Amino acid sequence: MQGNGSFEATRWTLVQRVKEANKEEAREALNVLCAMYWRPLYAFARGYGRSMEDAEDVVQGFLAKGIEKALFSAADQEKGKMRTFLLTAFKRYLRDEYVKESALKRGDGKVDTMDVAAEEARWADTDAADPTVSFDKRWAIIVVESAKEQLEKKYENEGKLELFEALSASLMGELDEGYQEVADRLGISLSAVKVGVHRLRKRYGEMLRAEIIGTIGEGEDPDQELRYLIGILSD
Repeated sequence: MQGNGSFEATRWTLVQRVKEANKEEAREALNVLCAMYWRPLYAFARGYGRSMEDAEDVVQGFLAKGIEKALFSAADQEKGKMRTFLLTAFKRYLRDEYVKESALKRGDGKVDTMDVAAEEARWADTDAADPTVSFDKRWAIIVVESAKEQLEKKYENEGKLELFEALSASLMGELDEGYQEVADRLGISLSAVKVGVHRLRKRYGEMLRAEIIGTIGEGEDPDQELRYLIGILSD
């Protein structure tokens, strides 16, 4: 699903499809949103005091109810961040719903991409005292992962996947091997490696900003949101 320019459809574009597209396209867009954002919800539920099994059930119940009642159709870019909207709706669900009554039978109607064991390990590693911080950290990780995935696809489409794989470590710091070693292995000049790293980081920043713009409200500052999410990953 491609949006304008070189980036995938923004999250708000997907929300709009939930509201306005035909039933099949709306459900497809909704499933994409649910598959992407269940991880922050799980982290919040665990931090809120739910057991691993309870957290899985409550997230599945929330998403199932969201699909049934078009959860994202109530989201509005003019009213603020999608991150805030989703967490507010989930808090309300936790407060108002009888989890055991609304929990799905395991294997029935679940979000296919939920790997609870892996997410549990990630949650245990972060171990944030504040469940809202846990939610925001997982949201930030999604932004970073999604931007990197889009960047990798862009390089692959340009026939430069080998270059991306060789230089991608520079997005998080320095390359695992020296610049000259990379140049020798790829058969390019040292200056080409340096330019490649510069361009890769620049494009990555553009992808991150595009991801942010795709989830914040109209008139909100994407750079401020980006600083917040990157900062929370550093804590």
